[in-house]
Amino acid sequence: MNIKILIPIIIVLVGYLGFLLSDLVRIPSTKIFPKWAWGIICCLAIPVGGIAYYFCGRDSEEDHDDE
Repeated sequence: MNIKILIPIIIVLVGYLGFLLSDLVRIPSTKIFPKWAWGIICCLAIPVGGIAYYFCGRDSEEDHDDE
């Protein structure tokens, strides 16, 4: 495979994982699984793991406004 094709794909994947993992660190709690399990799921199942975390596992910040 041509390296000129792989470099942009790798840059996008690293940015995607960086966004997900930084969000995972900043959020107070998650649904369904603990934070460490969501981190592993996001890293192993790119991009499906990140999409699942964002829609199913992420607690909305609105839920934590009362605290």
